[in-house]
Amino acid sequence: MGMIVWARTLAQGIRKGVLQAQAIGRIYWTRTQAVWRSLPETAREQVRHWRGKSVEFPIEEQRALLAEYYERFEHLAELICDAAFAGEGAPFQQQYAQTRAWLLRAYPQLKPYLTAHLNCDPSDAEFGQRVAGRATDAMEALFIAETLDEVIRHDQGDLIGRLERARSALYRYSDYLREVIQPSG
Repeated sequence: MGMIVWARTLAQGIRKGVLQAQAIGRIYWTRTQAVWRSLPETAREQVRHWRGKSVEFPIEEQRALLAEYYERFEHLAELICDAAFAGEGAPFQQQYAQTRAWLLRAYPQLKPYLTAHLNCDPSDAEFGQRVAGRATDAMEALFIAETLDEVIRHDQGDLIGRLERARSALYRYSDYLREVIQPSG
């Protein structure tokens, strides 16, 4: 009987060890995937990130990035409005997280150019301070929060104005790029 108890204990210990190893493996795999997804997509993007500033960014590349950025921005605006209307962000959180991840990666490339076209408002910086502990501009304030519920909960009636300031900056930046490529004359 001692041998049966010993064998059962050994088998349970092995099973427990295998389950723990699987759980740890899943955690590391999830972390590895998250890091991989957050890596810049191109070497040029990586160089900009390492330098902490923009490298010469050709107009055509700016226009291409702006076009995609604008599409993602409009999707973000719809999510924010839908969540605000519903009074909760949970049903829209997964889409927000995906859109936010892309915007967080792309915004640093556009920020030096887009900042010139943004109208400043103290409420944008205050929102960033409340949510992320640092000042933000109107654009960044829309996706700096980890969750959509935070965006709604920390809003103090400035959300529509923030959306409009960000959208207007995108329009003005687009007009500027169009003028640089095709000067009127």
